Amino acid sequence: MNTIFVLLSTLTVAGSVVVAFILLLRLIPFQVFPAKWRFGIGKMALGLYLLPIFLAFNWIFSFLPSITTVNELPLTVKHVLPGTFNPAPAIQAQTISANVALAIICLWVLGIIAFAAWQIYCYHRFLKKLKLTRTTVPNNSDVAMLLPVIKENLGLQNEVKLAYSAIIRSPFLIGLRKPTIYLPMRNSANVDIGMVFHHELIHLKRKDLWIKALILVARALHWFNPLVHLLSKDIHTWSELSCDEEVVKGMSYADRKRYGETILNVVAGSRNLPVQFCSSLSGDGKQLKRRLTFMLNVKNVKKKTFVIAVSTLFLVAAVSTVTTAWASSNTPRVVASEEASAVARPSQPAAVSEEVPVVSRPSAQAAVREEAPAVTPPSAQAAVREEAPAVTRPSAQAVVREEAAVVARPSAQEVVREEAPAVTRPSAQAASRH
Repeated sequence: MNTIFVLLSTLTVAGSVVVAFILLLRLIPFQVFPAKWRFGIGKMALGLYLLPIFLAFNWIFSFLPSITTVNELPLTVKHVLPGTFNPAPAIQAQTISANVALAIICLWVLGIIAFAAWQIYCYHRFLKKLKLTRTTVPNNSDVAMLLPVIKENLGLQNEVKLAYSAIIRSPFLIGLRKPTIYLPMRNSANVDIGMVFHHELIHLKRKDLWIKALILVARALHWFNPLVHLLSKDIHTWSELSCDEEVVKGMSYADRKRYGETILNVVAGSRNLPVQFCSSLSGDGKQLKRRLTFMLNVKNVKKKTFVIAVSTLFLVAAVSTVTTAWASSNTPRVVASEEASAVARPSQPAAVSEEVPVVSRPSAQAAVREEAPAVTPPSAQAAVREEAPAVTRPSAQAVVREEAAVVARPSAQEVVREEAPAVTRPSAQAASRH
């Protein structure tokens, strides 16, 4: 599920950045850049909505040799710290529980199925109506003979069929595998059928029907994103304008006016066509004035304009790549329900106590007790008792009794008697006699 979330978020951000740039281009006069370039910007946005280009770059870069830097604490710091130092990240990763992620994915898939089923139903219903009212164009008619000539001029080898239908009022091209140009039963006198064929065959040559099919795929995958639906309208508009640009290139001003009259007559009868399935000269009436003005004033692209257009493309691609990298690294990570509740962001004191329990700064007394429990400074009397219990100072009487219990100090007369019993000092008279 993590892969699905990362893939969807990167695709959404990459394409939406380009669509935002397309919306900003609406502030610039439409004559500044050629219609073909504006159509190319839309196709680039479509490709970014469908192709995981950023993830492909990451996959390619993963095979390149890289230098791995290991950040380690100094050796002295490791000896000082009582435990492993794992600082908490400044910005915690966003997580989402597996149950919520599963519900979101199921809702997304249901939206895809509903959108795709409705579009397929509308497409087959339209084809069924055409089949019921279809009439084959005779091969020997002027219309049937004109089509191969225009195909040859454009260098097309595709087989294109012609048919009439009573339910349509303007010609259009439909069909991916078997392209068919449908014509109304009653052709207006002011409609140049050769210009109509030229217009529709250019759509076929540029694979514009496949572009519209890919738009439907993108709208199905990103049905929740309104920018994708805006992109669909923008691509349709610039597809027609760029096709007009190709048709009138090299025409005289009189032929351009004739082509403009054809557009006016065709637009009047093409309001109910499902433009997401076919290509035609149809268009929004509000855009008709801009379309005619653009078509009548088509000029060759200047070198300065070409350089600015190419530089802008690279700039938009760079911005889209950077934002996609940000989206890839900030996509919520799917975790189990128990883990999601465990990694919920706690309060500040609780986060410190849980993430760094060993290196939390204790009070002064607690630090002394934990780091040096054997050298706590006791009281003076307790230190003497614990360190020297055998050399306690006794009282004076106890020392005399213990040391002189056997060798008790005798009197002066007893000492003289024991040490010199034979050499006793004579009296004065005896000394004089000698």
